Amino acid sequence: MSFISWQFPLFLIGFILIYWRLPHRQRLWFLLVGSYAFYAFWDVRFLALVFTTTVVDFLCGLGIQGERRSLRVIVLLSLLPFAWLLGCFGFIPRSGIDLNLLTIALGISLAFLGVYLLIWHLPDSLRPRGFLLLSICLCLSILGYFKYCNFFSESAKSALSFLGLRPDWPTWYIILPVGISFYTFQSLAYVIDLYRGQAVVCRDFLIFAVFDAFFPQLVAGPIERSRHLIPQLEKDIIFVGNYLNDGLRLILIGLFKKVFVADNCALLANYVFAPQTALNGAWALIGGVAFAFQIYGDFSGYTDIARGTAKMLGIDLVQNFRYPYLAKDPSDFWSRWHISLSTWFRDYVYIPLGGNRGRDWQTVRNLMVTMLLAGLWHGASWVFVLWGAYHGVLLTLYRFSPLRVLNRKQFAWLWQDWLARLLMFGFTLIGWAIFRSPDLTRFWTWLMALGNWGPAELPWLSSLGWLLLHLVPLMLLQIAASRFEDETKLVHLHWATRGVLYFVMILLIVSSTEHDQEFIYFQF
Repeated sequence: MSFISWQFPLFLIGFILIYWRLPHRQRLWFLLVGSYAFYAFWDVRFLALVFTTTVVDFLCGLGIQGERRSLRVIVLLSLLPFAWLLGCFGFIPRSGIDLNLLTIALGISLAFLGVYLLIWHLPDSLRPRGFLLLSICLCLSILGYFKYCNFFSESAKSALSFLGLRPDWPTWYIILPVGISFYTFQSLAYVIDLYRGQAVVCRDFLIFAVFDAFFPQLVAGPIERSRHLIPQLEKDIIFVGNYLNDGLRLILIGLFKKVFVADNCALLANYVFAPQTALNGAWALIGGVAFAFQIYGDFSGYTDIARGTAKMLGIDLVQNFRYPYLAKDPSDFWSRWHISLSTWFRDYVYIPLGGNRGRDWQTVRNLMVTMLLAGLWHGASWVFVLWGAYHGVLLTLYRFSPLRVLNRKQFAWLWQDWLARLLMFGFTLIGWAIFRSPDLTRFWTWLMALGNWGPAELPWLSSLGWLLLHLVPLMLLQIAASRFEDETKLVHLHWATRGVLYFVMILLIVSSTEHDQEFIYFQF
């Protein structure tokens, strides 16, 4: 179920009306059932994966803390993913039951049970690491199979063909479960934090299941940490009217970013990056800027709707964007863009590799490995690998360039001004062109077009006006919101100003509904 579908408002209104009438424990059960129902609108079969991740990391978390449960409970939880998978395949019309898949699922369940019980017999000093490795291996194996199996298979086939060999293995058509990258990373962060002593073990399976499947952020984040979300779920929240006011305000802002800004910018970006479009410098620049604001409006709009929905349930989600195109350098950009993911890679990849504590070459290695993995996280394609490598190079060059010193010392006045922001935005545009291009050939065409400022096949001035028409309202909104910590604080504006702002936003949203497109990050 998408946030911009007609079903979602009906679902949300009905859900909230029932949610706030229930006592705390029943509210948690209702939240879990509602979250699973929300995800089931995409494909009910993949609920098995969400549930499997929940079971694995709940039991591994207990194991890390030395919390024993009865063998009966462990066996039951270990076999539940298999039973769930059997039920899903058995009740879907005409889908049939894939006996091979069910055999594999049963084998994985029994193997997990056996390894889990075996780890309990390890010495106390080794047991936490054993449970940590079990969680990481199983969760990343599921993610790797569904997201990267085709990529590595086709890449290996291409490499062997280049060497003159003719591999004849078949192409695997594996459906990517929506949101798998997000909920896998969120659940893994809980287990890793437990192992490090940075989180408190969750002994309540219901609360942990809601943490793993909380529907406002299940599909595309933000990626929450257990120490932020679980305490809120444990608390018996009392209804406050501001929950609805702040939530609706965020949802309105998110819809404005998505429907009016992102979906209209997509019309230009799709034209420019289409393989058959002939480009000159003006068209290439317009297309790059259009996609930059398309992906910002699309993803930050989704985050605002997610935060607003959660707020209406009395839950605060982390802020995921902080005006990223005002960044003055690559490091500043990644502290503002997709904050929950960038901090995840910082805490669980970059710092464990050594961060910037070693020699210069080690710092370069750590930056490049982290950004390559971040690129690969976004998608199983060499385009995303190149995008990650590009940002790794940017971070490396900035770290070891004189500009980093100038930024802090002699010429601070210059680098705090718009010149630094404009330069960084230019570098960001090149990265987004890589990200948006269907293949590396199209990116190269786009890049070469920047040097060609001759006449184009179609006039570009009207398209520039169209782009500005949809960006200026966003910029005005961001300027107003930047006076406060985030958009929820727009309530501090004068009531008349606030009313006009909301009215104009609603009009602009309604005028743009014919261009609705799905959220970009659903594919990740």
